[in-house]
Amino acid sequence: MSGYRRKNTKLWRIRSMFLKELRLIQNDKFALLMIFVLPGMVMGTLYVATSESTSAPTATNGEKSEDAIILGVVDLDTTDTYPGQDLSENFTWYLSQSPDFIVIEFDTEEKAREALYRDRIDAYAVIDYGFEGNITNDVPAFVDIHISSTNFQSQSAVFSAFSDVVTKFRFDHGWIKGEVRMVNIREFQPTGDYTAATFGVFLLVFSVFIAVAATAAQAIVGDVPLSRMLLTPASKIEAIISKWLAYFVLGMIQAQFLLLSWMGLFGIVPNTDYLTLNIVLALMSISGSALGILISTLVSTRLQANQSFLFLLFGSMIFGTGFIDVGVVDDIYPLNLGRTMIIDTAFKGVAITAFGEQILLILEITAALLFLAWFIFSRRRVLA
Repeated sequence: MSGYRRKNTKLWRIRSMFLKELRLIQNDKFALLMIFVLPGMVMGTLYVATSESTSAPTATNGEKSEDAIILGVVDLDTTDTYPGQDLSENFTWYLSQSPDFIVIEFDTEEKAREALYRDRIDAYAVIDYGFEGNITNDVPAFVDIHISSTNFQSQSAVFSAFSDVVTKFRFDHGWIKGEVRMVNIREFQPTGDYTAATFGVFLLVFSVFIAVAATAAQAIVGDVPLSRMLLTPASKIEAIISKWLAYFVLGMIQAQFLLLSWMGLFGIVPNTDYLTLNIVLALMSISGSALGILISTLVSTRLQANQSFLFLLFGSMIFGTGFIDVGVVDDIYPLNLGRTMIIDTAFKGVAITAFGEQILLILEITAALLFLAWFIFSRRRVLA
């Protein structure tokens, strides 16, 4: 009889429902897709993108790089004020020698614009009348660069490569002395691929938080066996806690998958220890799980739960990426707090103890979400 009472305690019931929930998740193809396949696709896409951006070898000895830009050149300058050399032709030669440009010359601007329209060239430069005369008389000489507004990827590359050619052209002719050129030195950079480190560190917190919240949003709604348990408020809080713990564990499993993929695929060595990264991701998992549980108590069908995932996903992309000023949201939304913490720890090596206030706030928000979920859940008699 005492054994029966021991097995009927709250902790025992929570443990039983916790294990039951893990088994249900294991058999839920959608949950497994969200937890493992989607983050795997994200990391795989990042790997392919960074591989392509760094795979093109640096061209030397006049060779062209694999992603060289096809540049049309229209030379309209007929001035002859520089002794012994046609500067517009010479500048065109400098462009053709750049490893970043494949130069095609055109007689008229109309022909060059037609080639740009037909996508036969990526951009074209117009050397206007007076180019040589202006340079000779120490007057700025302008070269118009025309690029299609539909070619989003090439715009910055064209201007950057063109600036390099201008600098070399001026230097070789002795028109610059003691020029100050900027050299970028990245501080607080983890070892490994910088692009993967920059984007990947955010994907860690984003994937854990969103994936756990999305799967937990299915936890209660439509759970037919759970409908038979809705007898007392006590049983409902036990159900809330057991499901929250189950999705927290699932989130931590996903965190290991993401961390090992991020560090292994890109050779990332963060400026902090593995435990610190796990603490940050654990905070994302517990808060994301609590948010998902709350959503699951608010909706009445699985379709509504799926629709709430889209709202959560796009809302987090807008307010949680840090690209726009979202005011107070940055100070209270767990995803935003996690983004700041993981960047400062992984890049700057800041100790996790320095974020005591943020950690306490995430725990308080998690507790509030769970309480609100229980409050709503305790007043329901059916799940769908």
